Amino acid sequence: MTKLTQVDLDRLLDQTHYSWDTSGMLGGAIDFLEFSEGNLAWQRQREIRKAQQEGALVEFEPPDEHSAPSYRVHLIESAEYRFDIGLSQSIRYAGLVTFVTALELCAKAFSKRLSHSIEDAPTGENEHVYLFSCPNRLSSSGFDNYIDDLRRLVFARNCVVHAAGFIERYKFEKDVREATKSPKGFTI
Repeated sequence: MTKLTQVDLDRLLDQTHYSWDTSGMLGGAIDFLEFSEGNLAWQRQREIRKAQQEGALVEFEPPDEHSAPSYRVHLIESAEYRFDIGLSQSIRYAGLVTFVTALELCAKAFSKRLSHSIEDAPTGENEHVYLFSCPNRLSSSGFDNYIDDLRRLVFARNCVVHAAGFIERYKFEKDVREATKSPKGFTI
C-alpha cells in the first residue's frame, strides 16, 4: 500500500461528496435517541404509578405486616431500575453503536475516492479512525481533537459490542477506562 500524497489529499478535499445517506444515518441516530429518551421518561412515570397501584392492592394470605410493605418497595424499585438503568443503558448503547458505525462508513466512502489504497493502519489502531487521520495529518484541517474523540468512542463502542458494556470483562479494560475520561458528557 502507498502513502496518501498531497495530490490525493487535494483531490479528496476539493471534491464534492454527497452525504445524504450519512446525514440520514446520523440524523436518524439523533432522532432515535431523542424519541427514545423522551418516551422513556413518560413510560417510567406510567410504570411507577402502576407499581404503586399494584403495591397498594397486594394482600398476602395469611396476612403479613412485613411482607406487604417490602413487596410494595420491591415493585417500585424494580420499575425504577428497569427504566433508569436497563432501558436507558440499552438506548445509549444503541446510539453509540449507530453513531460510530455511521462514521466508519464515512471513512470507507472517503477511502474509495482515492486513486490508490492507503497503507494499513498500525497495529492497535482502528482502521476507520486511521482513514480519517491520514488526510488530517497532511492538511491543516485541525480535526485532531475530533479524531481523538472518535478513537475514544471506538474503544467504548467495542466494549459494548464485544463485552455487553461490562468493562471488567473486556480484555482492553484499561484502554476503555482511559479513553472514556476525555470526551465531554461521557462517563462510566
